[in-house]
Amino acid sequence: MDPSTHRDAYFTNLLNNNDFLMSATNEQELSPPQVEVIEIEPSGRKIQRGNNFSNEEDLLLVEGWLETSLDAVQGKDQKHTMLWKRIHKYFEENKKFDRLRNYTSLMNRWSTIQQATNKFCGYLAQVEGMHPSGFNEQDKIGKAKVMFLELEKKSFNFDHCWRVLRFHPKWVEHIDMVKPKKKPSSHDSTPNSINLDEDEDFYVASSNLERPIGRKAEKEKRKRKEMTNSDSLVVLNEMAEIRKSKLVLMQEARDHDNKMLCLRQEEVSLKQDELRIQKEKVLLQQVKTRLEEKKEDERIMTLNTSAMPPMLQQYYLQRQMEILASRAGKN
Repeated sequence: MDPSTHRDAYFTNLLNNNDFLMSATNEQELSPPQVEVIEIEPSGRKIQRGNNFSNEEDLLLVEGWLETSLDAVQGKDQKHTMLWKRIHKYFEENKKFDRLRNYTSLMNRWSTIQQATNKFCGYLAQVEGMHPSGFNEQDKIGKAKVMFLELEKKSFNFDHCWRVLRFHPKWVEHIDMVKPKKKPSSHDSTPNSINLDEDEDFYVASSNLERPIGRKAEKEKRKRKEMTNSDSLVVLNEMAEIRKSKLVLMQEARDHDNKMLCLRQEEVSLKQDELRIQKEKVLLQQVKTRLEEKKEDERIMTLNTSAMPPMLQQYYLQRQMEILASRAGKN
């Protein structure tokens, strides 16, 4: 029988054993044993700490690694020690517990989480590649845990970390980066989807994980953004100047209209004055005419017609009669 077929049958039997599968699936819910941990700083000095890492500490460490390693401005070429000091600073600033951890402790714990999670991702990828009939996602995860337990001789206890990392872009990129790294080995029981070599240099792995975008690319991106912002500012300033000029022109147009209105009003006023003057002139002329007529009437009334020729005498007498009749009618 094909060894791989025999192995799959073996895993299938294990999966059919509900007690064993439930134990493997819920392994992460058990509290880790409380043991005393000795941490060694780069200087060689030993520091004693109280307990193993709790799930809360693991999750905060994962969060710190994701948040800090996504800072593209710092650059991939930053020193490894400086990176982990920054992660340690994030850890200390955000923790809600009193337990002390130095950056070396965090670095070593991350190495453990990363190696175990790398392997588990490999087993899960192998299970998914088999396309087992009737398996849902939880079944596949359970089978991957069974494979981990059988081949690594220990349970996978980092579900809480894996569930945070699983679909995060930074972790997905990390998985893509480490996939080709496979060293020749006669023992083919481990999945070939990613590198699971426990002796892989953690510093090299970490230096390859730090940024989803290069420092130069990020600077270029920011430079383009600043240039775009600068161009936008220039356009906005130009638009503001155009609006200002438009407002000035509109105000000038309103002023011109007001001036024209004033001129038209003055013109109307002048025409009215001209008409009034004309009326006054007519009235004055009428008064003058009446005065002249009155003066002429008085002259005619005072004439002595006795020495006049008969016809002239008759004319002035007729005029005097008309003047008297006119005065009598007015009275």
